[in-house]
Amino acid sequence: MHPRQSIIEIFSTFVQFAADRFSGWATESNLRRSIQSCVTHTPQETSEYFWALYWYKLWQVAETKFLAKQHLTAYLQESCY
Repeated sequence: MHPRQSIIEIFSTFVQFAADRFSGWATESNLRRSIQSCVTHTPQETSEYFWALYWYKLWQVAETKFLAKQHLTAYLQESCY
């Protein structure tokens, strides 16, 4: 397994398996567009920890809960695998 490098990858991709083994990272297009927009509007923030806290805070707001949960789930893929 190769680790994800960019903020966009970290918050928009999920583990993909083939025959019960890691085969790569699958990109969720809605999440990719979402995080790309955020990174474009806040280019000075390059830390995955900043973005993890950002999505965690939005997870607590009803209007953004579902999207934030998806981004956090993508973020946790490597540590859960």
